[in-house]
Amino acid sequence: MKQTLIDDFISQKRIGSYKGIDEYVENLTFSKSSYIPLSVLEIALRNAINNFFSVEVGIYWYEDTTFLTKDSIRKVEEAKNILLGRREHISKNKIIAELSFGFWVNLFKKPYDKKLRIKGLRKIFPNLPKSEYKFINREIIYRELNHIRNFRNRVFHYEKVINKDNYNLIFNEIYEVLSYFDDELKEFAFSTNEK
Repeated sequence: MKQTLIDDFISQKRIGSYKGIDEYVENLTFSKSSYIPLSVLEIALRNAINNFFSVEVGIYWYEDTTFLTKDSIRKVEEAKNILLGRREHISKNKIIAELSFGFWVNLFKKPYDKKLRIKGLRKIFPNLPKSEYKFINREIIYRELNHIRNFRNRVFHYEKVINKDNYNLIFNEIYEVLSYFDDELKEFAFSTNEK
């Protein structure tokens, strides 16, 4: 690619964080390969949480101000306002789909500890490893998901994710969390990504 095109359309500031155009292309390719596993993870997570809280809290759990934190309530209101702005009918399914990955990840923060003990986690993640193999609680799940969320946000904001120590094993981490739902779901994401 001509240097003038890089300067005009990619910018020296962006390309400056790379060793050159080849590393920039490597980052684009790496980011592209994360789309399918991230997509499967995000959709599985929101559906599993919605199913769990619909039983545990109530069908309209996302409206329960005694259960949700103020930040979560605000995000639900923002989702409704987005739907209103697009003149779409507000329904549970539309709200659930509109809520960000961050919303779902934040449901594993400490304020939700009472609902997300090991028994609750096993309803969201039916294939969670047995504790003698790997101990996983709400706090660990939150850390794992939040790390993936940070990676996802960097990818979707076109930032550098390659050659960063904290993302060297990110695909292993994504597939491991997918295996907490079901090994077949993990395999589906993996094999679809390999096509």
